Amino acid sequence: MTNTEDLRNEIPPEAFIALARRGMEKISLDQCFLENCDNDDTGLLEPFKKEEYEDDKKITKEIYIRCKKCNRVFILKLETLKKVAKSTRDQNEEPLSMGVVYALDENKKNLGHIGYF
Repeated sequence: MTNTEDLRNEIPPEAFIALARRGMEKISLDQCFLENCDNDDTGLLEPFKKEEYEDDKKITKEIYIRCKKCNRVFILKLETLKKVAKSTRDQNEEPLSMGVVYALDENKKNLGHIGYF
């Protein structure tokens, strides 16, 4: 059984949404992303399970969260894309990575791209 606080610490506090040519805006990931739920109380969000897998191009974590306001489950899918870009200054420097977060319903239906972390 995974500790709720340990899982909560694996979720970035916020993601950044691209605003076309107007830059980026922060959005909190401490909220329910299911339709018809406006819960943004972290006390009512309970992460309870994590699935993690990795391949050559990305590391994927799926964190299952129970919303105690709407009594449903959603999944935050966190993908860390490896080697997005390499350093132009130092050949020995590790390649840059980028994180992308999606919301899924409990059946893993993609509810949409949330942003970048």
